[in-house]
Amino acid sequence: MGANRYRRVNRYLVLINAGGNLCGAALTLLYFALVHIEVEPQLGWMWGIAGTVPLALMILGAALRERSLRPLNEWYLQATQEQDPPPAPQHIRRLALNVPAISASITLIVWLVGGLSAGALVGVVTGQRGVNWTAFLQTSIGSVIAGLITAVLIYFAVERVWQSELPLFFPRGNLTETPSFRLTVKRRLLVLFGMSTIPLLFLVVTVYSRAVQMVESPQPVALLPGLLRLELFMVGVGLLLAVALASTLGASLVEPLETLSQHMDAVRQGNLDRHMAVTSSDELGMLAEGFNAMVDGLRREEVIRSLFGLYVTPQVADYAIQHGAERGGQLIETTVVFTDVRDFTSLTERMEPVVLIALLNRYFQAMSAVAMEHGGLVNKFGGDSLLIVFGTPLNPAPDHARRAIQAARGFVLALKAFNEDQVRRGEPTLRIGVGVATGPVVAGNVGSEERLEYTVIGDAVNVASRLEAMTKEVEATVLLNERAALAVQDKIPVAPIGCTKVRGKQKPQQIYALELCTPP
Repeated sequence: MGANRYRRVNRYLVLINAGGNLCGAALTLLYFALVHIEVEPQLGWMWGIAGTVPLALMILGAALRERSLRPLNEWYLQATQEQDPPPAPQHIRRLALNVPAISASITLIVWLVGGLSAGALVGVVTGQRGVNWTAFLQTSIGSVIAGLITAVLIYFAVERVWQSELPLFFPRGNLTETPSFRLTVKRRLLVLFGMSTIPLLFLVVTVYSRAVQMVESPQPVALLPGLLRLELFMVGVGLLLAVALASTLGASLVEPLETLSQHMDAVRQGNLDRHMAVTSSDELGMLAEGFNAMVDGLRREEVIRSLFGLYVTPQVADYAIQHGAERGGQLIETTVVFTDVRDFTSLTERMEPVVLIALLNRYFQAMSAVAMEHGGLVNKFGGDSLLIVFGTPLNPAPDHARRAIQAARGFVLALKAFNEDQVRRGEPTLRIGVGVATGPVVAGNVGSEERLEYTVIGDAVNVASRLEAMTKEVEATVLLNERAALAVQDKIPVAPIGCTKVRGKQKPQQIYALELCTPP
């Protein structure tokens, strides 16, 4: 599989270099032979020689390219055959980044030598009394410009094929840390502009030259077919150049941005598993590296948020992340639920600590799930007790009393299922009491600068705790204060217990029991 990958990519690179040079040479020879230089028919052999020189130089260029990239190819072949290839050395990484530049540079050198050679040949052959310097300059300059265009197109074509292989050399995506030839986006746009104007400039110069010939010619009409051939040829070359630029240079600019946009949409929807392959060392590569760093940061933040949420409720964690650690609170009306395991002290004496902790964890898991199902905020785990609040700024709810009482009923049902599981385990069952109180509290962050806790403080908290303690006395599982009961009496059946002295309150308090809730 690795060798096949190497051969496939290497085959594409060879085809790009050979095919690009051959196409460029063919179009250049066609331009000079058909529409630019008038040559006597008996000198047609000259074009054969002029075409042979570039071909020989292209073979030499291919050999130079192979020699320059031999260390890279050897490492690349070995790496593609290994499941976990070793990190690429610095000089191999530099070569990997410079593959397009090396291919383009060798192409340009070949065309420069070939153009000067062809220009010298044409200048000598077409000169009647020495060298035809006009033909020499026209051929040489035209060949060099054609070589420049070919080299640029080969650069972007090689880059487009080779980009997909760069992650093999840079698994961490840090391309910008390795010094190499870097074609920035600004320079790419300048190249695009320059390349698109070359056919127009050639057309303007050549048409002007033909216009001058027509003015000086005794038979200007005879030159019109040549002018038409010129225009059609230049239009065709311009179209081919536009297609080549769009499929190479244009794609190198547009595709990374489209990929980045798709990945950003996925991250916006909560998918943090996205990773962009960094395939260039320009600004687009920096964008990809920045995107990956951003996603890594979001993943770490999500881990921190998750860990934070294990020690405080998700609502508290979100509030702290969004608003910071500000001390203070606000007075609100809320409903507080306090639950406690009965006879827990005797339970601790009969069970091993490890088994007891496991039991409590299962119990708290069951109760917390019910609380969150009804929108409750689990504020404290106190040994064997739970303090849950409804209607705070972190979980606002106009019907907080109804939610709290429904959660209290859910606790009773959940405890029944929990005890059935305890019996199957051969472990002791639990009995609980639940106190529900609606009233004013102060909700906010309390503590020191070094450590804060989001909590609720006020009369409703104290009353809920006292009501829970009274459940054993009145033989009820869930007790409510009057304000909580009156808020739901038309929707949830509650039964008045009567006015009772509640510890901490000077006057007797009317308390209620949640019906259909007998001690389990």
